[in-house]
Amino acid sequence: MLRFLATVLLTLICLVSCHADRSIPDGVTAELEPVSAVLTSRQVQSSAPFIWWEAETPTKTNFPSPDRNPFSPANEKESEVLSAGQWIGIDGQYDAPPFLEYTVQVPSAGSYFFYSRKFWQHGPFRWRWDDQPWQEVGAKPYLMDEVAMRQFVGANWVSLGKVELAAGSHRFRVELTRDKGAAAFDCFMLTKTLFQPRGKLKPDQRYAAKNLSGWFIFDPEVDSFQASALDLRSLNESFAGENGRIRVKGEKFVHERNGQPVRFWAVNTSMQSIQMDRTLMEYMARSLAKRGVNMVRLHGEIWSKDFRKIDPADIDRLFAFVAAMKQEGIYTCLSIYFPLWLELDQADGFAGYSKQHPFSLLFFNQDFQKIYYDWWRSLLTKVNPYTGQTLAADPAVAMVELVNEDSYLFWTFEPYKTIPEAQMEILEKQFGTWLTDKYGSLDQALRTWSTSPGKNNPKPPQADQPQSGRISFLKLYDVFSNPDSLRAQDTATFLTESQKQFFQEASRRLRQDFKYQGLIYASNWVTADSHILGPLDKYSNTVADLMDRHGYFGSPHKGERSAYALSRGDTYYDRSALLFTSFDREQEHNFSLPIMDIRYNGMPSIITEINANMPNRFRADFPLLASAYGLLQGSDGFFFFVMGYSWDASLGKFAIASPVTLGQFPALAWMYRKGLLAEGRDVIDVTLKLDDLYALRGAPVTAPQNLDEFRAKDIPAGQVLQSDRASSIDPLAFLVGKVNLRFSKDKASASQVELSSFIDRKAKTVRSSTGQLSWDYRKGLVTVNAPQAQGATGFLKQAGSLQLSDITLNSGLDYGTILLVALDDQPITQSRRMLLQVMSEEQNFGWRTTGSSQKTIESVGNPPILVRNLSGRISLKRNDAGSLTVKALDANGYSVTNVGNAAQFDLRPNAFYYLIEK
Repeated sequence: MLRFLATVLLTLICLVSCHADRSIPDGVTAELEPVSAVLTSRQVQSSAPFIWWEAETPTKTNFPSPDRNPFSPANEKESEVLSAGQWIGIDGQYDAPPFLEYTVQVPSAGSYFFYSRKFWQHGPFRWRWDDQPWQEVGAKPYLMDEVAMRQFVGANWVSLGKVELAAGSHRFRVELTRDKGAAAFDCFMLTKTLFQPRGKLKPDQRYAAKNLSGWFIFDPEVDSFQASALDLRSLNESFAGENGRIRVKGEKFVHERNGQPVRFWAVNTSMQSIQMDRTLMEYMARSLAKRGVNMVRLHGEIWSKDFRKIDPADIDRLFAFVAAMKQEGIYTCLSIYFPLWLELDQADGFAGYSKQHPFSLLFFNQDFQKIYYDWWRSLLTKVNPYTGQTLAADPAVAMVELVNEDSYLFWTFEPYKTIPEAQMEILEKQFGTWLTDKYGSLDQALRTWSTSPGKNNPKPPQADQPQSGRISFLKLYDVFSNPDSLRAQDTATFLTESQKQFFQEASRRLRQDFKYQGLIYASNWVTADSHILGPLDKYSNTVADLMDRHGYFGSPHKGERSAYALSRGDTYYDRSALLFTSFDREQEHNFSLPIMDIRYNGMPSIITEINANMPNRFRADFPLLASAYGLLQGSDGFFFFVMGYSWDASLGKFAIASPVTLGQFPALAWMYRKGLLAEGRDVIDVTLKLDDLYALRGAPVTAPQNLDEFRAKDIPAGQVLQSDRASSIDPLAFLVGKVNLRFSKDKASASQVELSSFIDRKAKTVRSSTGQLSWDYRKGLVTVNAPQAQGATGFLKQAGSLQLSDITLNSGLDYGTILLVALDDQPITQSRRMLLQVMSEEQNFGWRTTGSSQKTIESVGNPPILVRNLSGRISLKRNDAGSLTVKALDANGYSVTNVGNAAQFDLRPNAFYYLIEK
């Protein structure tokens, strides 16, 4: 039975699909109307006094004159980026330290937030007021926003902290702290309240636009954190770890002291976030908690320019970040190593490298492991002065990651190429020792391989050297393409066992040597072959406390920088997850989505990177799909990738702090964390025998492999992620219930629920085993219909009037999401307090494309973000619906206006949220 199932794998491969013009349902507008509005600004009453001065008008300076500024705007369009059309700049070698000095009039004494708008991270400087102590701004300041002037030149707001100033005249001085390099300053500002960057606009100005039709400007205010219907802070503990550590109990996470289960609605942030000052850290933490976030994955390299060292100042900043999150009940996950963050050269002490990423090196090189453990020692064993605990002892550090996106079994394990021969010698000897233990000697191993009955005996790229204890490695393609080869089987087995042993040893070191008491997960990557190598990689990860993976849903985006950025001239297709739109012309559908989650060995399962990437019109469904189907499948955490301290000013490749994603957090985080949808039944349950996996017989079920474009580029030319395209184990089973896979030394078994009562392939519909979710991939519509959560996402206008159990939805939106959730643990039929959340589409102001099916980006645009006007009519079916008041809320959850009662009300064009209460 198992061998039969192994030949009928899921079709779950990354980057396969058809043209977007085949995906748009009939009657749905396939193109966004071009936005040809002119961006202007308008004056508003400032929320607090501010003091603003232009950097290019110093009272004293040795910067070059404006006509010699190397970064001066070249035309009127570039001038529009800067606050007064110009800035002051310098580049090259300096004869004397460049300085700027200003006389600033402060009308009233007090504590001020202090900001500078400058050129990116160029030009480290120090500053001071009068004769106060100097304050340093290093080469890694946190950038609050970014507005491009031209390629590689732009202006960014930087927070400089708080200053105490008396009323009257003050001298402000800036000095660059290097003797060469680029620097440019646009303006400086003091304000009594936190400042929301809006490019060159002042605090008393807001974006406006002439001739803006069908869209509105998303321009939220700084949140004052007053009482708000949208505040989900109460979902979190009063501080992270109040109820002890996060522990594993069966398939779930629980709080140690009270045993209460917990799911994580989380975000990623880069290590640059630790460069924020405390005011920004605290604002970020409070904002995230308000929107239902209870964990942050701090993801980035912590080492300094010398990768062997960590700057003590950066450790202190990391401690401050963890403490700020902890105070808002937000746990931290630490992810500090990814081979792509590091390039090794011969001079670094690792023979053979020449500006190469150290893929796989951590798994076998003890010298590199020593450096790695020193990083952890520096972080885990020092006392955090802001909490009084080490990170090892602090329950707020809920989990740590051993290595990000690396595996012996992915294409980056390319012996003698990505791993230099000098390093391969170490691994070859380890392989030789392993083979000697198995066969008695290397000569016997080679004889056994040569006489094995396998049809093919692939040859390694380098000759074996048994006399030196070295056995060469096959290429991965030759491993999974020759499953009958004993050499291929032994190679895969050794790599799996070696990787597993590293994860075991690293976990032991963190716990025993550094006293870390939290959870550990191993890695999160895919393999060169999902059928044969995939389950081996996952098995190696099961020695940790939980399982993790990554998943991205994107469009077929092509361009020189398309893996990580949006650029003029890039091409792409819009792609719909709801329609299972594929990338190529050969498939009608691609049933692979990153939300599809396998449960391994009955362990908790998280997805620490997930996103629906730009460019793609159809992204507003993705957060709801994660929340709803995560509950159905029993997923334990979604970590959206990636955000900074607050809302994005514009949309980039991995935008999540935007209306479509972060704007939908409140209702979806509430639904997910409160478990408003029932968990599905087990629909597939497979136990794999390890001997069969080591014999390269593969697995009958494999996880979706949704790579972001950045890592898809690691696949060698001409190779694809292999998977059996037959699907007797239906990939749509993930939309029905839970899919389980276990590893066993003793037995193999497989069971599958008969799915025809849930899946109608002719009608293109899938119903969940709970009856609460329905997916129509002909129409592109998913409906949620549970006692405490009801709504729909997809092509709403075409769907017409949607009759759910307790509400009726009618919307003129071509595409969008509408969801109603009860906020008081009561069913919608009885709830006295509910949140209705609505979302459509978003794009940058000035975003412009040509083409219909394949699109070419003519302009990426600039801030602000635009949102397509919302529309619809909502009716609750309750007898007392007329007595339920409906209030439209702003982006921070504060009441804007009454819009009627719940018997029937119309959606406002620019309101995401509505509070319905009795």
